[in-house]
Amino acid sequence: MISTLAALTLTLASATAAPPETASFAVVIANNKSLDGGLADLEFADDDGARYHELLSLFASEVRVLSVLDAKTQRLHPKTSAVAEVPTRAAVLDALEDTFEAIRAAKSAGKRTAFYFVYVGHGSVDDDGEGTMHLFDARFSRSDLFQRVISKSPATVNHVVIDACNAYLLVAKRGAGDAAVNRAIDDFLDREDLDRYPNTGVLLSTSNASDVHEWGRFAAGIFSHEVRSALAGAADVDADGEVTYDEVRAFLYAANGRIRDPRAKLEPFVAAPRVRLAEPLFERRRAAAAPSVHVPSTLADRYFLEDGRGVRFADFNMSPDGPVTMTLVPQSVYFLRTDDSERVIPLDAVASVDASNLPSQPIELERRGAEEISFRRDLFSIPFGKAFYEGFRANPPPAVTAVRPGPEPTFFTTPRVVALGLAGAATAAGVVGAVFGVRASNASDELRGYVGTAAGADAIADGGRRDARTANALFAVGGGLLIGSVVTYVLLD
Repeated sequence: MISTLAALTLTLASATAAPPETASFAVVIANNKSLDGGLADLEFADDDGARYHELLSLFASEVRVLSVLDAKTQRLHPKTSAVAEVPTRAAVLDALEDTFEAIRAAKSAGKRTAFYFVYVGHGSVDDDGEGTMHLFDARFSRSDLFQRVISKSPATVNHVVIDACNAYLLVAKRGAGDAAVNRAIDDFLDREDLDRYPNTGVLLSTSNASDVHEWGRFAAGIFSHEVRSALAGAADVDADGEVTYDEVRAFLYAANGRIRDPRAKLEPFVAAPRVRLAEPLFERRRAAAAPSVHVPSTLADRYFLEDGRGVRFADFNMSPDGPVTMTLVPQSVYFLRTDDSERVIPLDAVASVDASNLPSQPIELERRGAEEISFRRDLFSIPFGKAFYEGFRANPPPAVTAVRPGPEPTFFTTPRVVALGLAGAATAAGVVGAVFGVRASNASDELRGYVGTAAGADAIADGGRRDARTANALFAVGGGLLIGSVVTYVLLD
C-alpha cells in the first residue's frame, strides 16, 4: 500500500513538474557591404544587428554578433561595439561552431535549448540560381544555410530570421519573371525542404526593392524593426507574455496591410516549427530583469517608443480590445509617443511602468519630405488586437502570396496612370485652346482690314471675342488639370 502511494505520488509529481529551463543562444550577422557592383551598400544593417543583439541579450545565454558598426552606431551601442566581430565567412563558421558547442553543453546539463540565427544584409542569386547572403568577404549560400546552420544545429528548436534586401526568399533576383521565380522556389523546396527540419521556424522578408527596404525614420530595416516591435510585446495579443509565430505573422500583416505602393509592400513569410506550432519566439518571463511599460486598452492609439539615445525601439498601433506590455532594453528613459503627444517613461528607479500613470504632453515633430508620405500614412495604420488576430486566423492570406514575390514593379502604378491621364487632358485642353486663340487672333487681323458693313464688322468682332473667351477657359482648365497631375504624381505615388 505504501509503495503504491509512493508510486502515485511520484507520478503526480512528475506530471506537474515544471518544464526544463530553456537556454537560448544566438548568432547575429548584420552586413552593410554589398558584394555586387550593382547593389549599393546598405546604411542601417549594422544598426539592426546592434538592436537584435540588445533585444536577444535580455534572455539569451550567449549572443554572438558579427557586424562592422559605423561610427554613429558604435557611439549609440558601445556594448555591442565591444563584442562585434567582422562578418567574414571564416568568422561566421567559427561563431556557429562555438555556439553549437555551447548548446551541446547546455543540453548535457538537462536544459532545453533554442538557437536564433539572424541575418540582415544583401541577398542575391548566383548564376547557377542559388540564393546567397552577402558576408564581408564572401557569400553564404542557401546550401550553407541548410547544411551549416539548420541541419547542424543541435538545439531543441531553431529560429531563423532573414532580412535580405532584393532576395526573394534567397531563391530569385529582381527582374526574374514569374516562371523563373516559381522554378527557383520549386527547386528550393525539392532540394532543401524545411519539412525535413520540423524543429526549425523561419521569418523571412520578401521586400522587392532596396530603396524602400530601409527607412531613415526608423534608422533600420523596416522588416527587422517590425519583427523586433512584435517580439518586444506588440504582437502579444493574448497578453500571456509569450509571442508566437502566429502572433508575429498577424502583426506583420497588420503593420503592412495598408501600404498601397507596390514598391514598398512587404510580404513576409512566417512558418513556425512543425514540431510545436505554438513555440514562442519571445517569452517575457525569461527577460524578468528587463524593464517594461504597460499600456492599458483605455489608451489605445498608434504609438512608437524611443529611448534616451534617440533610438526608435518599437512601433505599434494597439486596438482598444486589449492592453500591450512592452519589454524594454534597459535605458534611463523612454518616450511613448504618438504623432502629436508623448509620455516620458523614467526607468532609473522602477522596473515596470503603467503608461496611464504618466502625463501626456504635446510635442511638435519636424516636417518630413513628400517621399515619406506613404510610410508615415500607411505603416502601422491598422490597429492590432484580439479582433484583428482572430479575423486573421479565420481568414489568413493564401500562403503562396507570402512565399512568392509579386510582379516586378512597373512604372504604371494607379497614381501614375491617373497623373498621366490628367496630364493628357491638360495637353488636349491646351491644344484646343491654342486653336481658338489662333482663331481669335485671325478675327482681330481680319477686323483691322475689313471694309464691309458695320453689321459684318460686329459679327467678326463677336466671333473673335467668343473664340478668345473659349481659349482662355480652355487654358485655365488645362492649367488646373496640369496642377492636379503634378499633385497626384508627387503626393500619392
